[in-house]
Amino acid sequence: MQNLTRLAGRLQALIEATAMIMLVIMLVAIAYQVFARYVLKSPTFWSEELARFLIVWVTMLGSATLIRENGHISVDFFVNRLPPAGQRILRFISDCLVLLMCGSIAYYGSLLVKLGGRTASSGLGIKMAYPYLGIVVGALLMALLLLLIRLGDCKQPSTQVKTAEV
Repeated sequence: MQNLTRLAGRLQALIEATAMIMLVIMLVAIAYQVFARYVLKSPTFWSEELARFLIVWVTMLGSATLIRENGHISVDFFVNRLPPAGQRILRFISDCLVLLMCGSIAYYGSLLVKLGGRTASSGLGIKMAYPYLGIVVGALLMALLLLLIRLGDCKQPSTQVKTAEV
């Protein structure tokens, strides 16, 4: 359905904007760390840790946005040589495996979040659950975007039907 595709596009735009803001914050923190260390001769204890935590979030959010654009690494040499029906079957199998992997990442990431709730980071003093939460959120967003996109594609008429009508 068109609404699902539109929803996936809006969700992706929101994810990209969030990741961009996090990336800018990370860049500022790293630049400040370099300035403080080499100019002020007084390195900060929090900026490196903040950058590490943000890179986890940016990576997982970026992975979610790649789902919509089919930007993840894939080897399609043999898939492209199959007839359209074979390509659809393999895409379905691939999507099921991706959803299974996203579920596994979200599950084991949630275990990390529970563990991280007991400890605090040394530099920022925040619960380690917050950096680990990026793993869970990213995996769930990947699964959600994949489902929205594929369900949106199912509701649209396929190109083969259009070719047959002409």
